[in-house]
Amino acid sequence: MSSSRVDGRALRFQHRRPELLAAATEYILEHGVTGLSLRPVAQALGVTHATLLRHFSSKDALLLAVAEKVRTDMAAWLMSDVELREARSAAELLRAVWRRLCEPQEQRQFLLLFEFVGHHGEKSGEDEELSRSIVQDWTEIIADRLAADGWPPEDASALSTLVLAQVRGLQLDLLVSGDRARADRAIDFAVRLLDHSTRAGSADDHG
Repeated sequence: MSSSRVDGRALRFQHRRPELLAAATEYILEHGVTGLSLRPVAQALGVTHATLLRHFSSKDALLLAVAEKVRTDMAAWLMSDVELREARSAAELLRAVWRRLCEPQEQRQFLLLFEFVGHHGEKSGEDEELSRSIVQDWTEIIADRLAADGWPPEDASALSTLVLAQVRGLQLDLLVSGDRARADRAIDFAVRLLDHSTRAGSADDHG
């Protein structure tokens, strides 16, 4: 008999993974990572611990899947939202995204991010996938838009890192201080600098 025989139970439940991941993501966004155990997650999702493990082999595997879903959902929103699609520049896009990210439902992803960093910060190679999902994949999305504005690839890469750090840093500030007006002024200043730099670069290209 072939050793590659398919597990019938795995096939039967395979279609449920997206549904379970969506529900698990909502649960973890609401409850956080600290003290997280798979059994309460499974109970909240209405499945057995064994079923959850069949789809996500460990707690870390589930957390990685959740981090990736948060990123892909945001990327899909960036592509599908009419206001964002019609943004004429990265600066205009950043301003619109900031408004969305300040909504309480969206702010939960930053709380989760900061918990991820605290939970995984001292680990190494085993967290490369998580590191890519919460840092590199995001900077690539931003860099692609900056490149569309005319930024050279190396500059777009460096600036995307700066933009990501500004947004996350200001979200941390906002979560701690609750001072939305000050955070809005800071992001508006960053947007104006970005817009000015983009216009200056365009003028140099055509000068």
